[in-house]
Amino acid sequence: MAATGDERPSSDDAGLGIVFATAGMGLAAARLIARTPGLASYFERAAARGREEVGTTAERLVVVFEPEAEKMLQQFLESPQFEQALERVLTSPKVREALTHQTASYADELLVRMRARLEELDRRCAGLASRTLAFAVDLALAHVGFLLVSALGALVAGLVGGLRPTWLFGTLAALGWVLLVGAYFTFFWSLAGQTPGMRLVGLRVVDRFGSPPRAARAAVRFVALLVAIAPMFLGLVPILFDPRRRGLQDFVARTFVVTA
Repeated sequence: MAATGDERPSSDDAGLGIVFATAGMGLAAARLIARTPGLASYFERAAARGREEVGTTAERLVVVFEPEAEKMLQQFLESPQFEQALERVLTSPKVREALTHQTASYADELLVRMRARLEELDRRCAGLASRTLAFAVDLALAHVGFLLVSALGALVAGLVGGLRPTWLFGTLAALGWVLLVGAYFTFFWSLAGQTPGMRLVGLRVVDRFGSPPRAARAAVRFVALLVAIAPMFLGLVPILFDPRRRGLQDFVARTFVVTA
């Protein structure tokens, strides 16, 4: 529809037309300059010189400010403010909780995988893998306790001039080892039905009522365990054939080893 005599272009339309016209002329001029022989190589050389000057300037800035930056960083790391901030972060309850959770998760994962492998071995050897590992761990812990007590006894004996004769000292040491290890197993069996080693592999000793054996029964089980081990572990052979996986010590003490 044709415009009437009273209708005039608005100022916005005129401004927009000027912008487009200017952009078009600038684009045409750029194309013309780019096609002019000799100018393209000139602009490339100018750009290369500019990049070299920028790189040189950056290198100079690095040479000038790098020592100052290292000095400032060293001062910051040695400042009391940084030490206080680091102490607050490390002692933060959230940080401690996160570290504890991470450690517990990792330990739980290792424990689960170890028990899974032990279960696989137990299916092949009638449960002897878990019991052997538990007994080895408990024996090591009890032996550490015996060494500590022996060291204390040797210190006392050295103060009084030593024990004579030597065979008596050896006999007392052997008797003390048996008593200490026996007390270790009796204490844990009667208290919770499992030693630390048995807890590690997920086993428990119970009586016929499903409760931890009393101290007397636990002591009898330990003595029977020594008798079972003495003749080349022959007292443990029934574990391979008994439906409830009982060894000589379990038959004598009337106990059972079950999964915790």
